[in-house]
Amino acid sequence: MQMGFLNLVIVSMWLIGGIIFGSLVLSFRSNQVRLLNGVLLTILSVVILMALTVTIVVYGNPVLWYSWFGILFILLLGLVLITSLMGLLLLWNAWLVWHRENHAIGNLLTLFLGLYLILSPWIFTLFDQYLPGWLADGLRAMSGILIGYLTFWLISFSMSFLLYKVFRPKYNQAYIIVLGAGLLNGYQLSGLLRARIDVGLKFAQEQVDHGGELPLLIMSGGQGTDETLPEGRVMREYALATGYPADRVIAEEQSTTTYENMLFSKEILVERHVPLQAGVFATSDYHVFRAAGYARLVGLMINGIGARTRRYFIYNAFIREYVALLLMHKRFHAFWLGFWWLLVIGLALVTGYSNHWR
Repeated sequence: MQMGFLNLVIVSMWLIGGIIFGSLVLSFRSNQVRLLNGVLLTILSVVILMALTVTIVVYGNPVLWYSWFGILFILLLGLVLITSLMGLLLLWNAWLVWHRENHAIGNLLTLFLGLYLILSPWIFTLFDQYLPGWLADGLRAMSGILIGYLTFWLISFSMSFLLYKVFRPKYNQAYIIVLGAGLLNGYQLSGLLRARIDVGLKFAQEQVDHGGELPLLIMSGGQGTDETLPEGRVMREYALATGYPADRVIAEEQSTTTYENMLFSKEILVERHVPLQAGVFATSDYHVFRAAGYARLVGLMINGIGARTRRYFIYNAFIREYVALLLMHKRFHAFWLGFWWLLVIGLALVTGYSNHWR
């Protein structure tokens, strides 16, 4: 009787995993840059982990048990160590970024997050000492919900990002849009921007090596308030200096955002009667996922290739992309975060009311 029940549980868990996997495949084929893909992949990973554990416990031999639970213990220990040291690791990363990059607010995200993780226990201790108990408990609960909510979507974003990065565009593209970035001293290519151009040039050469045609390059970037030249023009000159044919490189000099990069580049493609879906875009690796969303927003169903980012900077940049992605759907997240806060507040009030009448 008990064995039959366990068999039913195992079959059900693997069946649920299969359903989630099928949903993930359909979702990814429909849109490669939706966060739903990451949500489904996260849930699928948890379900498979649970199903595999139960299957090994029921059908495995002692050697398999010890091996599997040894692996789980090591993973859990690593997770605990990383979590406990996360605040210090973020502060160390913030120190590196501070000394090697400019001091813009966007480059200080790991500093703010690290300080919060380290100081929050002390802050809540002060709340407990100087605030009414119900208010201190409420603030602690709201903070926990906020951290849990943001962590869930960070994991989903990471899963979506990794899943998207698995698939590389084919060597049959008619054009490559290279996304601009800020210029050094107002007129010089930064290392980050040069890397974006280089990855586009590399893809173009690889396509030729595979027997394809040389793609049209669109260097997309306008002139910021602190720049003396449009980014697109400086980018084009760099491409020409590498020997790329002048008639195959166009400078788009009006855009100031990623959305405009895609929109104005699309207008150039339409004017030249270039097939809109036969292309890719080149940017930094951490920026590929969000940029692909903007491409689809303007009607370009294209994927991206990413230039590697320096290791010390990738964490800050990844968090910045995550925050930007949340802000793109701020109403959705504000609604659900508010919903969970109100739910907890309501439960706290009901619990307090029940305890009062006992």
